[in-house]
Amino acid sequence: MNYKTIDEANQAVIDKIVAGSPFLLDVVPAKSVIKELNGKVLLHAGPPIKYENMTDPMKGSCVGAMLFEEWASTEEEAREMLDKGEVSFLPCHSVDAVGPMGGITSGNMPVLVVENKTDGNRA
Repeated sequence: MNYKTIDEANQAVIDKIVAGSPFLLDVVPAKSVIKELNGKVLLHAGPPIKYENMTDPMKGSCVGAMLFEEWASTEEEAREMLDKGEVSFLPCHSVDAVGPMGGITSGNMPVLVVENKTDGNRA
């Protein structure tokens, strides 16, 4: 769609959100609905980013996710694996997902499956 002004484009987004009708379908392990999470992969919020460029809170969340997944048994081991690039990262939006704060999500973390009844799209 082409809009004549930024205000017109912003209003279209607002109208789309207001018209939406989200409906909770399920709560499932993330890897059951996001095939990319089968392996040592973590989702994150925002545009593509390397571990070394993440903020400290995001890095800490990555460590927590690795301990949760049992990819590492200690914080030190997790940080070493992350520093060596043994974990891949994907932006949440690249797999039709949304994550809170830093968006760090791993395969066995529970996610909400939501459908917008207005347009039939899911997240």
